[in-house]
Amino acid sequence: MSAPLAEQIADTVLYEGYVLYPYRASAAKNRLRWQVGLVTPRDYSEATGSDPWFTQTEILVNTDDVAALTVRVRCLHVQQRIVQQQVEADHAARDGWQTVDSLNVDGRQLVTWEEAVVCDFVRERLPVDRMQRAWSFEWVLNGSDTVETISDGSERPAGRILRRRNEVVSMIRVETEPCEHLVKVRVRVENVSLSELSSLDQRNAAIQQSLAGTHAILSVDNGVFLSLLEPPASARTAAASCVNLHTWPVLVGSSDSTAVMLSSPIILYDYPQVAPESPGDFCDATEIDEMLMLRIQTLTAEEKREARATDERAARIIDRADAASAETMNRLHGAVRHFANASSPPSGESWETFLNPPDAPAPDAAWLDIGPIRIGNGSRVRLRPTHRADSMDMCLAGRTATVAAVHRTLEDKPFVAVILDDDPFGAAGSRYRRALFFHPDEIVPLDADGRDDR
Repeated sequence: MSAPLAEQIADTVLYEGYVLYPYRASAAKNRLRWQVGLVTPRDYSEATGSDPWFTQTEILVNTDDVAALTVRVRCLHVQQRIVQQQVEADHAARDGWQTVDSLNVDGRQLVTWEEAVVCDFVRERLPVDRMQRAWSFEWVLNGSDTVETISDGSERPAGRILRRRNEVVSMIRVETEPCEHLVKVRVRVENVSLSELSSLDQRNAAIQQSLAGTHAILSVDNGVFLSLLEPPASARTAAASCVNLHTWPVLVGSSDSTAVMLSSPIILYDYPQVAPESPGDFCDATEIDEMLMLRIQTLTAEEKREARATDERAARIIDRADAASAETMNRLHGAVRHFANASSPPSGESWETFLNPPDAPAPDAAWLDIGPIRIGNGSRVRLRPTHRADSMDMCLAGRTATVAAVHRTLEDKPFVAVILDDDPFGAAGSRYRRALFFHPDEIVPLDADGRDDR
């Protein structure tokens, strides 16, 4: 079992969307949060029909004896961080404290924000065999209130931070049952907190009683998990019977591991990995590290100051981007995974020779026969997209273009690069010039008068 890798992937899922670029509390995208893996109180969910009140994972285990199942549920417990400043007691602030969006104290910026605390539920070595079994466990995320006083060196406090968490009560239900020659395992995470919320306008209050980023890590001893994405032929019917609601289970670990499964609120492939080039978590795992790093480096000093004040994770992201070396940035500029484990190409040649055969013409000098017509650089064509490879195909149908090059894949499959005739940046030498690629059967050669030449 590769538990560290499973936890690394799980933490990436856990903090997906936690704080997004530009990593400031004032940014619009950071004002509506907790959209991934949110499990709200049941009465609120059923009244509004919005966020779910449970998740359900169903997976398959193959075992010849009695397997031991470990269930680990992880989530974020939302915590309000309320910044207040001391004022003269009046009707608006009867206790002498007034909530503010931000406060500066001796150069330290304090920002009102919703942070979160990681919570774990674990049950180990639950027996899994061909017997039907069921367990129910109550999991309580305790509420709390703390106060941190902020001083500027004077006798009177300059401000304070209230941190408030509401109690969240959930049930973890685990069931096993025979499923053909396998065992089906079902894990449900339910939010059963008492609540009287019944309107979408009360979503912020519902979030205070919710589990966020909810996912499960399941591991098994003396048995193996089966992939639901690519099940073996003998298990396809059983895999199709698995019902997963608000979650997506995939195998994790090394490429041949079958002992650990991550049930995630976002869609993944089996054996997901964090790119080894990535210098750290951006809380935005679906984005590109290089793009985020470059954009962070364009933030002003004041924007970075607010981001650092917003959240500790945001502060680490900003600091890491500021300290990024040229070597780090070069490492983020792309990688070819396909050749990672290959010492030489199949033909035994060098990679340069294999990818660019010396006897092959350059793409801008290559040609291609479409029926009796030979086309190459400079040939005029009309576009007839049929492969539905891009949503732009509908807009490009019938447009005329000029061939810029003929490319070939490693399998010797040709693609024709064209420049649209009405592209305002299509002139040779334009820094914005961009070619579009089509299969040969998607272009029609034109004669000198612009008529179809076949």
